[in-house]
Amino acid sequence: MPMTSAAIPLAGALLALTAIAGAQAQDAPRNPGLPLRLIRSFPNLVFDDNATAVSTTPDAAKRTVVAMQRGQLRVLPQDHESAEAPLFLDLREKMKEEIEFEEGVHGLAFHPNFATTRRVYLCYSQRGPRRTVLSEFVVPEGSEFRADPRTERVILEYPHPLGNHWGGGITFGPDGFLYVAIGDGGLRDDPYRLGQNLWSLHGKILRIDVDGRSSGLAYRIPPDNPFGDRQETRDEIFAYGLRNPWGMAFDRETGTLWCGDVGQDRWEEINIIKPGGNYGWSERDGPGRLTAREAAPEEGGPYIDPIHAYGHDEGISVTGGFVYRGARLPSLQGQYLFGDWGTGKLWALSWNPATSTSTGVRPVFLPSPDLRINPTVITRDAEGEPLVFSHSPSVIYTLEEEPVLVESEGADEPGVEPLPDPGQFEFPSADPVTEPDPAETSG
Repeated sequence: MPMTSAAIPLAGALLALTAIAGAQAQDAPRNPGLPLRLIRSFPNLVFDDNATAVSTTPDAAKRTVVAMQRGQLRVLPQDHESAEAPLFLDLREKMKEEIEFEEGVHGLAFHPNFATTRRVYLCYSQRGPRRTVLSEFVVPEGSEFRADPRTERVILEYPHPLGNHWGGGITFGPDGFLYVAIGDGGLRDDPYRLGQNLWSLHGKILRIDVDGRSSGLAYRIPPDNPFGDRQETRDEIFAYGLRNPWGMAFDRETGTLWCGDVGQDRWEEINIIKPGGNYGWSERDGPGRLTAREAAPEEGGPYIDPIHAYGHDEGISVTGGFVYRGARLPSLQGQYLFGDWGTGKLWALSWNPATSTSTGVRPVFLPSPDLRINPTVITRDAEGEPLVFSHSPSVIYTLEEEPVLVESEGADEPGVEPLPDPGQFEFPSADPVTEPDPAETSG
Protein backbone atom coordinates (compact mmCIF):
# COMPACT_ATOMS: atom_id res chain seq x y z
CA MET A 1 0.00 0.00 0.00
CA PRO A 2 1.35 3.46 -0.81
CA MET A 3 1.78 5.75 2.17
CA THR A 4 4.24 8.38 3.27
CA SER A 5 5.77 7.44 6.61
CA ALA A 6 6.18 11.03 7.74
CA ALA A 7 2.79 12.46 6.90
CA ILE A 8 0.54 10.68 9.41
CA PRO A 9 1.03 7.85 11.93
CA LEU A 10 -0.71 4.54 11.26
CA ALA A 11 -3.63 4.94 13.64
CA GLY A 12 -4.25 8.46 12.38
CA ALA A 13 -4.02 7.23 8.82
CA LEU A 14 -6.76 4.66 9.34
CA LEU A 15 -9.01 7.16 11.08
CA ALA A 16 -8.39 9.75 8.39
CA LEU A 17 -9.01 7.16 5.71
CA THR A 18 -12.37 6.25 7.24
CA ALA A 19 -13.38 9.89 7.21
CA ILE A 20 -12.00 10.65 3.76
CA ALA A 21 -13.35 7.53 2.05
CA GLY A 22 -16.60 7.47 3.97
CA ALA A 23 -18.51 9.08 1.12
CA GLN A 24 -20.60 6.53 -0.74
CA ALA A 25 -19.06 4.71 -3.69
CA GLN A 26 -20.89 6.37 -6.56
CA ASP A 27 -20.29 8.28 -9.77
CA ALA A 28 -18.74 11.72 -9.48
CA PRO A 29 -21.07 14.71 -9.91
CA ARG A 30 -20.66 16.62 -13.13
CA ASN A 31 -18.05 19.38 -12.97
CA PRO A 32 -18.03 21.82 -15.91
CA GLY A 33 -14.40 22.71 -15.15
CA LEU A 34 -13.09 19.19 -15.77
CA PRO A 35 -13.14 17.43 -19.17
CA LEU A 36 -13.42 13.92 -17.67
CA ARG A 37 -15.80 12.36 -15.16
CA LEU A 38 -15.14 9.52 -12.72
CA ILE A 39 -17.76 6.74 -12.85
CA ARG A 40 -18.07 3.22 -11.47
CA SER A 41 -16.65 0.70 -13.93
CA PHE A 42 -18.21 -2.29 -12.14
CA PRO A 43 -21.10 -0.68 -10.23
CA ASN A 44 -22.20 -3.89 -8.49
CA LEU A 45 -18.75 -5.19 -7.58
CA VAL A 46 -17.35 -4.45 -4.10
CA PHE A 47 -14.31 -6.32 -2.77
CA ASP A 48 -13.72 -7.20 0.89
CA ASP A 49 -10.02 -6.31 0.60
CA ASN A 50 -7.94 -3.58 -1.05
CA ALA A 51 -6.49 -3.93 -4.53
CA THR A 52 -2.71 -3.60 -4.78
CA ALA A 53 -1.87 -4.89 -8.27
CA VAL A 54 -3.59 -5.70 -11.57
CA SER A 55 -2.45 -7.62 -14.64
CA THR A 56 -4.13 -8.75 -17.87
CA THR A 57 -3.23 -11.96 -19.68
CA PRO A 58 -1.39 -11.20 -22.95
CA ASP A 59 -3.41 -13.78 -24.88
CA ALA A 60 -6.64 -13.90 -26.87
CA ALA A 61 -8.79 -14.20 -23.74
CA LYS A 62 -7.45 -10.95 -22.19
CA ARG A 63 -8.53 -11.81 -18.64
CA THR A 64 -7.79 -9.19 -16.01
CA VAL A 65 -6.76 -10.36 -12.52
CA VAL A 66 -6.76 -8.18 -9.40
CA ALA A 67 -4.42 -8.94 -6.48
CA MET A 68 -5.73 -8.06 -3.04
CA GLN A 69 -3.44 -7.01 -0.21
CA ARG A 70 -4.26 -9.91 2.13
CA GLY A 71 -3.93 -12.73 -0.40
CA GLN A 72 -6.97 -13.05 -2.64
CA LEU A 73 -6.53 -12.79 -6.40
CA ARG A 74 -9.75 -12.44 -8.41
CA VAL A 75 -10.70 -12.31 -12.09
CA LEU A 76 -12.68 -9.29 -13.23
CA PRO A 77 -15.92 -10.36 -14.93
CA GLN A 78 -16.54 -9.70 -18.62
CA ASP A 79 -19.97 -8.33 -17.69
CA HIS A 80 -19.50 -4.94 -16.03
CA GLU A 81 -22.87 -5.32 -14.30
CA SER A 82 -21.80 -8.53 -12.54
CA ALA A 83 -21.33 -8.65 -8.78
CA GLU A 84 -19.06 -11.72 -8.92
CA ALA A 85 -15.30 -11.92 -9.47
CA PRO A 86 -14.11 -15.56 -9.61
CA LEU A 87 -11.17 -16.62 -7.46
CA PHE A 88 -7.85 -16.97 -9.33
CA LEU A 89 -5.51 -17.74 -6.41
CA ASP A 90 -5.99 -17.86 -2.65
CA LEU A 91 -2.94 -17.01 -0.53
CA ARG A 92 -4.84 -15.80 2.54
CA GLU A 93 -3.33 -18.50 4.75
CA LYS A 94 0.17 -17.45 3.66
CA MET A 95 -0.69 -13.79 4.35
CA LYS A 96 -2.37 -14.25 7.76
CA GLU A 97 0.61 -12.73 9.65
CA GLU A 98 1.03 -9.84 7.20
CA ILE A 99 -0.97 -7.35 9.25
CA GLU A 100 1.02 -4.11 9.06
CA PHE A 101 -0.51 -1.34 6.94
CA GLU A 102 1.77 -1.86 3.93
CA GLU A 103 2.39 -5.60 4.23
CA GLY A 104 0.84 -8.19 1.93
CA VAL A 105 0.70 -8.76 -1.83
CA HIS A 106 2.35 -5.95 -3.82
CA GLY A 107 2.93 -7.05 -7.42
CA LEU A 108 1.37 -9.20 -10.15
CA ALA A 109 2.43 -9.84 -13.76
CA PHE A 110 1.61 -12.46 -16.39
CA HIS A 111 4.46 -13.82 -18.49
CA PRO A 112 4.53 -12.11 -21.93
CA ASN A 113 4.23 -15.58 -23.53
CA PHE A 114 1.54 -16.69 -21.12
CA ALA A 115 -0.41 -18.50 -23.85
CA THR A 116 2.38 -21.09 -24.01
CA THR A 117 4.21 -20.80 -20.65
CA ARG A 118 1.07 -20.50 -18.45
CA ARG A 119 3.23 -18.67 -15.89
CA VAL A 120 2.30 -15.77 -13.63
CA TYR A 121 4.50 -13.88 -11.13
CA LEU A 122 3.68 -12.47 -7.73
CA CYS A 123 5.62 -10.25 -5.30
CA TYR A 124 4.61 -10.24 -1.63
CA SER A 125 5.89 -9.77 1.92
CA GLN A 126 6.55 -12.48 4.52
CA ARG A 127 7.79 -12.76 8.09
CA GLY A 128 10.16 -15.13 9.89
CA PRO A 129 12.38 -13.40 8.80
CA ARG A 130 10.69 -10.33 7.31
CA ARG A 131 11.43 -10.40 3.59
CA THR A 132 10.30 -9.69 0.04
CA VAL A 133 9.35 -12.79 -1.96
CA LEU A 134 9.12 -12.95 -5.76
CA SER A 135 7.48 -16.17 -6.93
CA GLU A 136 6.27 -17.93 -10.07
CA PHE A 137 3.00 -19.88 -10.30
CA VAL A 138 1.55 -22.02 -13.10
CA VAL A 139 -2.01 -21.78 -14.41
CA PRO A 140 -2.99 -25.27 -15.62
CA GLU A 141 -4.81 -25.66 -18.92
CA GLY A 142 -8.50 -26.36 -18.56
CA SER A 143 -11.91 -24.80 -18.27
CA GLU A 144 -11.19 -23.26 -14.87
CA PHE A 145 -8.89 -20.24 -15.01
CA ARG A 146 -6.99 -20.59 -11.71
CA ALA A 147 -3.36 -20.65 -10.65
CA ASP A 148 -2.21 -23.74 -8.76
CA PRO A 149 -0.62 -22.76 -5.40
CA ARG A 150 1.30 -26.07 -5.35
CA THR A 151 3.35 -24.93 -8.37
CA GLU A 152 4.97 -21.99 -6.57
CA ARG A 153 8.65 -21.54 -7.40
CA VAL A 154 10.49 -18.85 -5.45
CA ILE A 155 12.54 -16.68 -7.80
CA LEU A 156 13.99 -14.22 -5.28
CA GLU A 157 13.86 -13.63 -1.53
CA TYR A 158 15.39 -10.54 0.03
CA PRO A 159 15.45 -9.36 3.70
CA HIS A 160 13.43 -6.26 4.56
CA PRO A 161 14.19 -4.25 7.74
CA LEU A 162 10.72 -2.89 8.66
CA GLY A 163 7.09 -3.45 7.71
CA ASN A 164 6.79 -0.58 5.25
CA HIS A 165 8.38 0.92 2.13
CA TRP A 166 8.12 -2.43 0.35
CA GLY A 167 7.55 -1.21 -3.18
CA GLY A 168 6.96 -4.60 -4.75
CA GLY A 169 5.44 -3.61 -8.07
CA ILE A 170 6.42 -5.86 -10.99
CA THR A 171 5.93 -5.58 -14.75
CA PHE A 172 7.35 -7.13 -17.89
CA GLY A 173 9.06 -4.76 -20.30
CA PRO A 174 8.89 -4.77 -24.09
CA ASP A 175 12.26 -6.57 -23.93
CA GLY A 176 10.62 -9.56 -22.21
CA PHE A 177 12.47 -9.03 -18.92
CA LEU A 178 10.81 -8.66 -15.52
CA TYR A 179 11.21 -5.31 -13.73
CA VAL A 180 10.88 -5.37 -9.92
CA ALA A 181 10.54 -2.27 -7.72
CA ILE A 182 11.87 -2.58 -4.15
CA GLY A 183 11.53 0.11 -1.47
CA ASP A 184 14.31 1.41 0.77
CA GLY A 185 13.51 -0.81 3.78
CA GLY A 186 11.30 1.51 5.80
CA LEU A 187 13.56 3.54 8.10
CA ARG A 188 13.02 7.30 8.18
CA ASP A 189 15.71 9.28 6.31
CA ASP A 190 17.22 5.99 5.06
CA PRO A 191 19.96 6.18 7.77
CA TYR A 192 22.03 3.38 6.22
CA ARG A 193 21.73 5.05 2.81
CA LEU A 194 20.49 1.85 1.20
CA GLY A 195 18.96 3.78 -1.69
CA GLN A 196 22.43 4.88 -2.82
CA ASN A 197 24.18 1.60 -1.99
CA LEU A 198 24.67 -0.42 -5.17
CA TRP A 199 25.39 -3.58 -3.20
CA SER A 200 21.89 -3.46 -1.69
CA LEU A 201 18.68 -4.19 -3.59
CA HIS A 202 16.72 -1.73 -1.43
CA GLY A 203 15.55 1.47 -3.09
CA LYS A 204 16.07 -0.03 -6.56
CA ILE A 205 14.36 -1.20 -9.70
CA LEU A 206 15.68 -4.60 -10.76
CA ARG A 207 15.70 -6.17 -14.21
CA ILE A 208 15.88 -9.96 -14.48
CA ASP A 209 15.27 -12.72 -17.01
CA VAL A 210 12.87 -15.30 -15.54
CA ASP A 211 13.35 -17.61 -18.55
CA GLY A 212 17.03 -18.29 -17.84
CA ARG A 213 19.42 -19.06 -15.00
CA SER A 214 22.67 -17.45 -13.93
CA SER A 215 25.05 -19.34 -11.66
CA GLY A 216 23.51 -19.80 -8.21
CA LEU A 217 20.34 -17.87 -9.12
CA ALA A 218 16.78 -18.86 -10.02
CA TYR A 219 16.87 -16.27 -12.83
CA ARG A 220 19.33 -14.92 -15.37
CA ILE A 221 21.03 -11.51 -15.31
CA PRO A 222 20.46 -9.78 -18.66
CA PRO A 223 23.93 -9.15 -20.14
CA ASP A 224 23.17 -5.50 -20.87
CA ASN A 225 22.11 -4.57 -17.33
CA PRO A 226 23.84 -1.27 -16.48
CA PHE A 227 25.88 -2.55 -13.50
CA GLY A 228 26.55 -6.08 -14.66
CA ASP A 229 30.27 -5.55 -15.30
CA ARG A 230 31.19 -4.28 -11.81
CA GLN A 231 32.16 -6.55 -8.91
CA GLU A 232 31.13 -4.04 -6.24
CA THR A 233 27.47 -3.84 -7.39
CA ARG A 234 24.45 -6.13 -7.63
CA ASP A 235 24.01 -7.14 -11.26
CA GLU A 236 20.20 -7.14 -11.01
CA ILE A 237 20.01 -3.36 -10.51
CA PHE A 238 18.52 -1.35 -13.37
CA ALA A 239 18.01 2.00 -11.56
CA TYR A 240 18.44 3.28 -7.99
CA GLY A 241 17.85 6.12 -5.53
CA LEU A 242 14.14 5.40 -4.92
CA ARG A 243 12.30 5.52 -1.60
CA ASN A 244 8.98 3.67 -1.96
CA PRO A 245 8.16 3.11 -5.64
CA TRP A 246 4.43 2.58 -6.17
CA GLY A 247 2.80 2.28 -9.58
CA MET A 248 5.19 1.23 -12.37
CA ALA A 249 4.19 0.87 -16.02
CA PHE A 250 5.64 0.97 -19.52
CA ASP A 251 4.18 3.26 -22.15
CA ARG A 252 2.99 0.89 -24.86
CA GLU A 253 3.86 3.31 -27.66
CA THR A 254 7.28 4.66 -26.67
CA GLY A 255 8.51 1.91 -24.32
CA THR A 256 9.17 4.52 -21.62
CA LEU A 257 9.13 3.19 -18.04
CA TRP A 258 7.18 5.38 -15.58
CA CYS A 259 7.16 5.03 -11.80
CA GLY A 260 5.64 6.92 -8.88
CA ASP A 261 7.81 7.28 -5.78
CA VAL A 262 6.20 8.04 -2.41
CA GLY A 263 8.07 10.85 -0.67
CA GLN A 264 8.87 11.70 2.95
CA ASP A 265 8.33 15.26 4.20
CA ARG A 266 8.05 17.54 1.20
CA TRP A 267 7.51 15.93 -2.19
CA GLU A 268 5.77 13.17 -4.14
CA GLU A 269 7.49 12.12 -7.36
CA ILE A 270 6.73 10.85 -10.86
CA ASN A 271 9.87 9.51 -12.54
CA ILE A 272 10.84 8.30 -15.98
CA ILE A 273 13.16 5.38 -15.29
CA LYS A 274 16.33 5.09 -17.36
CA PRO A 275 18.99 2.35 -17.27
CA GLY A 276 21.60 3.15 -14.64
CA GLY A 277 19.64 6.21 -13.50
CA ASN A 278 20.12 7.61 -9.97
CA TYR A 279 16.93 9.26 -8.66
CA GLY A 280 18.53 10.81 -5.61
CA TRP A 281 17.03 9.20 -2.50
CA SER A 282 18.21 9.62 0.19
CA GLU A 283 20.54 12.46 -0.71
CA ARG A 284 17.52 14.17 -2.21
CA ASP A 285 13.78 14.19 -1.63
CA GLY A 286 11.89 15.18 -4.76
CA PRO A 287 13.69 17.90 -6.73
CA GLY A 288 15.52 19.23 -3.65
CA ARG A 289 17.79 18.21 -0.81
CA LEU A 290 16.55 15.82 1.89
CA THR A 291 15.93 17.89 5.04
CA ALA A 292 18.05 15.59 7.22
CA ARG A 293 21.08 16.07 4.93
CA GLU A 294 20.83 19.81 4.24
CA ALA A 295 23.75 20.69 6.54
CA ALA A 296 26.13 18.25 4.82
CA PRO A 297 27.69 18.45 1.36
CA GLU A 298 25.73 16.55 -1.27
CA GLU A 299 27.30 13.22 -2.15
CA GLY A 300 27.06 11.05 -5.24
CA GLY A 301 25.19 11.98 -8.37
CA PRO A 302 24.54 13.01 -10.98
CA TYR A 303 20.87 12.69 -10.14
CA ILE A 304 17.86 12.51 -12.42
CA ASP A 305 15.09 14.90 -11.36
CA PRO A 306 11.47 13.74 -11.37
CA ILE A 307 9.53 14.59 -14.52
CA HIS A 308 6.98 15.94 -12.04
CA ALA A 309 6.88 16.49 -8.28
CA TYR A 310 4.11 17.96 -6.15
CA GLY A 311 4.28 19.20 -2.58
CA HIS A 312 2.39 18.01 0.46
CA ASP A 313 -0.04 20.87 0.08
CA GLU A 314 -1.42 18.87 -2.88
CA GLY A 315 -1.17 15.33 -1.53
CA ILE A 316 0.74 12.93 0.73
CA SER A 317 1.19 9.62 -1.11
CA VAL A 318 1.49 9.33 -4.88
CA THR A 319 -0.05 6.45 -6.81
CA GLY A 320 1.70 6.03 -10.13
CA GLY A 321 -0.40 5.25 -13.19
CA PHE A 322 0.14 4.86 -16.92
CA VAL A 323 0.27 6.69 -20.25
CA TYR A 324 -3.17 6.53 -21.83
CA ARG A 325 -3.27 5.05 -25.35
CA GLY A 326 -6.90 3.94 -25.46
CA ALA A 327 -9.67 4.92 -27.87
CA ARG A 328 -12.48 6.17 -25.63
CA LEU A 329 -10.94 9.36 -24.15
CA PRO A 330 -9.42 11.61 -26.84
CA SER A 331 -8.75 14.44 -24.37
CA LEU A 332 -6.44 12.10 -22.39
CA GLN A 333 -4.56 10.64 -25.36
CA GLY A 334 -0.81 10.31 -24.78
CA GLN A 335 -0.97 11.78 -21.27
CA TYR A 336 0.18 10.14 -18.04
CA LEU A 337 -2.66 9.49 -15.58
CA PHE A 338 -1.75 9.40 -11.87
CA GLY A 339 -3.20 10.25 -8.48
CA ASP A 340 -2.71 10.67 -4.76
CA TRP A 341 -3.87 8.05 -2.25
CA GLY A 342 -4.27 10.53 0.61
CA THR A 343 -6.24 13.32 -1.06
CA GLY A 344 -7.96 11.27 -3.76
CA LYS A 345 -7.01 13.63 -6.57
CA LEU A 346 -6.30 12.44 -10.12
CA TRP A 347 -4.17 14.34 -12.64
CA ALA A 348 -3.05 14.05 -16.26
CA LEU A 349 0.53 14.96 -17.19
CA SER A 350 1.39 16.01 -20.74
CA TRP A 351 4.97 15.37 -21.80
CA ASN A 352 7.51 15.53 -24.57
CA PRO A 353 8.76 12.00 -25.31
CA ALA A 354 11.83 13.35 -27.12
CA THR A 355 13.11 15.16 -24.01
CA SER A 356 11.30 13.23 -21.23
CA THR A 357 10.04 16.53 -19.83
CA SER A 358 6.64 17.65 -18.64
CA THR A 359 4.68 20.23 -20.61
CA GLY A 360 1.97 20.61 -17.98
CA VAL A 361 -0.33 18.94 -15.46
CA ARG A 362 -4.08 19.34 -15.18
CA PRO A 363 -6.62 17.91 -12.72
CA VAL A 364 -8.82 15.06 -13.92
CA PHE A 365 -10.76 14.40 -10.71
CA LEU A 366 -11.03 16.49 -7.55
CA PRO A 367 -12.76 15.17 -4.43
CA SER A 368 -16.07 16.69 -3.41
CA PRO A 369 -18.54 16.21 -0.54
CA ASP A 370 -20.39 13.79 -2.83
CA LEU A 371 -17.42 11.58 -3.73
CA ARG A 372 -13.97 11.01 -2.32
CA ILE A 373 -11.65 8.18 -3.33
CA ASN A 374 -8.30 6.79 -2.19
CA PRO A 375 -6.64 5.28 -5.29
CA THR A 376 -4.34 2.34 -4.58
CA VAL A 377 -3.99 1.19 -8.20
CA ILE A 378 -4.33 3.23 -11.41
CA THR A 379 -3.99 1.02 -14.46
CA ARG A 380 -5.51 0.10 -17.83
CA ASP A 381 -7.92 -2.67 -18.76
CA ALA A 382 -7.51 -5.09 -21.66
CA GLU A 383 -8.61 -2.38 -24.11
CA GLY A 384 -6.29 0.27 -22.66
CA GLU A 385 -9.05 2.14 -20.82
CA PRO A 386 -8.52 3.44 -17.25
CA LEU A 387 -9.26 1.43 -14.13
CA VAL A 388 -8.97 3.25 -10.80
CA PHE A 389 -9.14 1.05 -7.71
CA SER A 390 -10.18 2.85 -4.55
CA HIS A 391 -9.39 1.90 -0.96
CA SER A 392 -12.30 1.53 1.50
CA PRO A 393 -14.77 0.95 0.02
CA SER A 394 -12.83 -1.28 -2.36
CA VAL A 395 -14.47 -0.48 -5.68
CA ILE A 396 -13.39 0.19 -9.27
CA TYR A 397 -13.83 3.40 -11.24
CA THR A 398 -13.13 4.49 -14.78
CA LEU A 399 -13.30 7.80 -16.66
CA GLU A 400 -15.66 9.12 -19.31
CA GLU A 401 -15.57 12.25 -21.44
CA GLU A 402 -17.72 15.14 -20.27
CA PRO A 403 -19.71 16.94 -22.99
CA VAL A 404 -18.90 20.63 -23.28
CA LEU A 405 -22.04 22.73 -22.97
CA VAL A 406 -22.27 25.86 -25.13
CA GLU A 407 -25.05 28.29 -25.81
CA SER A 408 -26.64 27.50 -29.19
CA GLU A 409 -27.27 30.62 -31.24
CA GLY A 410 -30.99 31.32 -31.48
CA ALA A 411 -31.95 28.44 -29.20
CA ASP A 412 -33.43 28.43 -25.72
CA GLU A 413 -31.51 25.34 -24.57
CA PRO A 414 -27.73 24.88 -24.50
CA GLY A 415 -26.30 22.64 -27.17
CA VAL A 416 -23.54 20.09 -26.86
CA GLU A 417 -20.28 20.24 -28.73
CA PRO A 418 -17.59 17.56 -28.73
CA LEU A 419 -14.46 18.16 -26.70
CA PRO A 420 -11.67 19.99 -28.50
CA ASP A 421 -8.67 18.02 -29.72
CA PRO A 422 -6.19 17.55 -26.84
CA GLY A 423 -3.53 19.25 -28.93
CA GLN A 424 -5.48 22.51 -28.62
CA PHE A 425 -4.95 22.70 -24.86
CA GLU A 426 -2.22 25.11 -23.77
CA PHE A 427 -0.14 24.23 -20.73
CA PRO A 428 2.34 26.33 -18.76
CA SER A 429 6.00 25.80 -19.51
CA ALA A 430 6.70 25.05 -15.82
CA ASP A 431 5.17 22.14 -13.96
CA PRO A 432 2.60 23.47 -11.49
CA VAL A 433 -0.58 21.68 -10.52
CA THR A 434 -3.34 24.25 -10.77
CA GLU A 435 -7.02 24.09 -9.97
CA PRO A 436 -9.30 24.97 -12.90
CA ASP A 437 -10.78 28.47 -13.03
CA PRO A 438 -14.54 28.03 -13.45
CA ALA A 439 -14.77 31.40 -15.17
CA GLU A 440 -12.38 30.20 -17.86
CA THR A 441 -13.42 26.58 -18.25
CA SER A 442 -17.19 26.58 -18.01
CA GLY A 443 -19.24 26.62 -21.16
